[in-house]
Amino acid sequence: MAIQGPADLFVQELSGVYDSQKKTTEWKGEVVNQVRDANVQQLIRTEQQQGQQLVRNLESCFQALGTQPQDVRCLATDGMRTEYQKFMGQNPPPETVDMATLNLMVKAGNYERGCYTNLVDMAMAMGETRCAQILQTNLVMMDESKGRVERTGHEMRQRMMATA
Repeated sequence: MAIQGPADLFVQELSGVYDSQKKTTEWKGEVVNQVRDANVQQLIRTEQQQGQQLVRNLESCFQALGTQPQDVRCLATDGMRTEYQKFMGQNPPPETVDMATLNLMVKAGNYERGCYTNLVDMAMAMGETRCAQILQTNLVMMDESKGRVERTGHEMRQRMMATA
């Protein structure tokens, strides 16, 4: 679909974050058993469940707009996943797998959070208040997620670096 104006750009951006959210949720289901730390595994499971809710919320936003997601690949998320896969191809020690997994979750979360910030603003500017509310809910959920992941990563880095 060609971009004819701001509303088209909004749907394209929304479709991109929808793709990103689906991919990061799927990815978490794949990596949960690659990490060894039980706390990190539990965190990933929690984040995966939250990701599923974020996807459902985005689907509600599309419904509120009376449209469907476009086929937009999120190349940023694809790139982060490829970077992680290359790392895993080096057969790293288990403790670095845990740390790299948390690092990727922080990167992906920061990217998606930025997307939500822009989308909330765009939805409000377009008068799409229902969609803006849904996106704001996702933004709050992303902030909570960011805090959990960053705390867990910080604690792990402190433990690992103290024994290095």
